[in-house]
Amino acid sequence: MTGSDYQDFDYGEQPHQPPSVGPDGAPVDGAGDAPSTTDDVITRRRLLQGMGAAGAVGAGAWWQLRGGNQPQSAVASKRVDTSVLEVGANNGGQTETLAAGSVDDLLSQFGVADNVLLTPAPVDQRVLVLIELEGGNDGLSTVVPYSAGAYYDRRPNLSIAPESVIPIDSEVGLNPQLARLSQRQVAVVEGVGPVNGNLSHFEMVERWDYGSTEGGNASRAGFLARVVDRIDSGSPVTGLSVAGHTPRFTNASASTLSIENLNALKVLTNNDWIYPIYRQSLTSVSGGPVANTLAGTWNQLFSMGRSLAGDIERYDGDSPIVKNGGGLGRQLAMAAALIKADLGIRVVHARMGGFDTHDGHNGRHERLMGQLDGAVDAFLQIIADAGLADRVLVATTSEFGRRVSENSSGLDHGAASTMLLFGPVVPGRLGDPSPVSNLDNRGNLKTTIGFDRYLASLAQEWLGVDAGAVLDSAPAPISILA
Repeated sequence: MTGSDYQDFDYGEQPHQPPSVGPDGAPVDGAGDAPSTTDDVITRRRLLQGMGAAGAVGAGAWWQLRGGNQPQSAVASKRVDTSVLEVGANNGGQTETLAAGSVDDLLSQFGVADNVLLTPAPVDQRVLVLIELEGGNDGLSTVVPYSAGAYYDRRPNLSIAPESVIPIDSEVGLNPQLARLSQRQVAVVEGVGPVNGNLSHFEMVERWDYGSTEGGNASRAGFLARVVDRIDSGSPVTGLSVAGHTPRFTNASASTLSIENLNALKVLTNNDWIYPIYRQSLTSVSGGPVANTLAGTWNQLFSMGRSLAGDIERYDGDSPIVKNGGGLGRQLAMAAALIKADLGIRVVHARMGGFDTHDGHNGRHERLMGQLDGAVDAFLQIIADAGLADRVLVATTSEFGRRVSENSSGLDHGAASTMLLFGPVVPGRLGDPSPVSNLDNRGNLKTTIGFDRYLASLAQEWLGVDAGAVLDSAPAPISILA
């Protein structure tokens, strides 16, 4: 985020905010872990993550060297019995039974050809790829309520025309820039947002980072740190950030790695005269428990790097994932290469900025959606080609959504938004839609699924980690898996 993203702190009283009204025109009332390690403990995560500052960040095939290499799984596709299927509905929590023809339509709508539905691999093989859409992504421009007149009334200039939307059903559809991803197995989770609190970037980013509905957790372990600590099997890298440092891995005892460029691996293997001297100086440090631990960690890192260097596939500017996906594409290209290297990675964090669209929303958001489409689609194709499609779930997050009513050429900070899931998930609409015609007293979509419930679903439903062990609120997850 740039400094300008943080200059607007009064998010409750925007001058362009119309009064919140219901369908009848009447005013609508307002909307309503594990302890961290101490500062004097040097964990393996801290050592690995700190290597970027020393100019030598890397990862390697130590797992293969020690004989722990596991075969990559084949795609676990299963044919769906379309004679009858029960799906979650939004009619008061009731379950709706769909006829065969409706099921066929549902599956084909989301790229699930010939009724073959991708289902999850065993839980201990699954990988979560979390993409942070930084700045506050507008859910209504991502999954468009093209049947809602109130949406077009409140956005006369910034709405997306019904004929441009890629329909999910008769009510909502995907942004037209998500054409590639519309052919994938995709779920949209509606109504996800803050449980309470202000709409400050600082505050809400921290709450997502630490999985706290109340905030104020800067000294505690990050949410992803708590998750990787509970699924750690001693592999070389359990948690990976391809966007540099993230507080979400703070205080992990499991091995995590932060890297922004695969070229950083060169320092581990380059044999120009300076590099062997540099490596020798680091691995020969001695003089106490801390120094000996550092030297041992460097030795292990260099061993991993030497084994891995020749196995990593690098994607140049002509590769679809980089050409169409921009910066996010480069991050996911690194993620794909390191996942394929079979290091034991279970959680990946990536980041895409630019979503704080107070002005110029249409052009900016259109470009971002196009890059998201190109990056994630190409990543999923690389993963599928490697036989890992049933093992990888891609999930988006964003600190909050945008206001429903436009602000000239842009959109101010809002509350609830819509998250996207790609992989072995139930295709279609999940969560609880937040109607455009029933806003809170700030003119924002009401939160119907607290963001902690969304995180709980990723941890418990996908990775098998009890939500109560990693989230203080112990929220109930929603069902997301096929």
